[in-house]
Amino acid sequence: MINLMFCGNSKVFDGMIISLLSIVKYTKEALNVFILTMDLSSINENYTPVDKEHVKVLEKIIKEKNENSKITLIDTTDLIKEEIINSVNKKTHYTPYIFIRLFSDKIKKLPDKILYLDCDIVCYKDIKEIFDINIEDYDIGVVRDYIGRKVINRKYINSGVLLINLKKVREDGSFEKARNIAKNRVMAMPDQTAIYKACTKKLYLPDKYNEQKERKDDTVIRHFSMTIKLLPYFRLVNIKPWNIDRMHNEYKIYDYDDILKKYLEIKNKEKEVI
Repeated sequence: MINLMFCGNSKVFDGMIISLLSIVKYTKEALNVFILTMDLSSINENYTPVDKEHVKVLEKIIKEKNENSKITLIDTTDLIKEEIINSVNKKTHYTPYIFIRLFSDKIKKLPDKILYLDCDIVCYKDIKEIFDINIEDYDIGVVRDYIGRKVINRKYINSGVLLINLKKVREDGSFEKARNIAKNRVMAMPDQTAIYKACTKKLYLPDKYNEQKERKDDTVIRHFSMTIKLLPYFRLVNIKPWNIDRMHNEYKIYDYDDILKKYLEIKNKEKEVI
């Protein structure tokens, strides 16, 4: 089975639908999906967790391709909430849910090797290609950040796609180090920078496994992360796969419209959940 991990709240559920629809389009092997969530509605009313009804919708998607696929929902609220409240980075332009993956080594249910994916990715080839990469001697397999490699450090990483060797991470304590960095140092991109600094045993992978600029012929995973546009004026652009009109009008991207059609059908059918 291919072990996958998503983290987030109900607000990125649409992204999980699109991501899994794109994955099962190309991947025949059974998927072992873990969704890590938490309830922070006491901090922000919008911070509601992914729930069992959401999981039912997602399971229909993956089991249609392979009946052996499964989803495990893990509530990390008790594990993480106090850590976030006490973090100097608790208020950034990102939600607190970015920190969940830093605690994955503490969750015994998670397997020794797992592929973490942000909820704003679309797959264009069999995801088994990246999962099968040997990272036995590394903490993580990563792709460099498109912007960060130019303005921060040429080896600066993007944490939207992480091939994680949890066995080694648990042995060397690299995620524990990352948590301490994220908790005590003020940073613009706290989770990503913490992983970059703490995980010294990194295997750098080709851009095709986390393509942040534009899809190419060999692209396996397209990550719709925040990017910079210089013309007609300098600005940050953050268009997600479910922002359909903006995706069409601003990015002129139509190459996963078949996925979007299925997504809209599911969304219309599951109005009570989505």
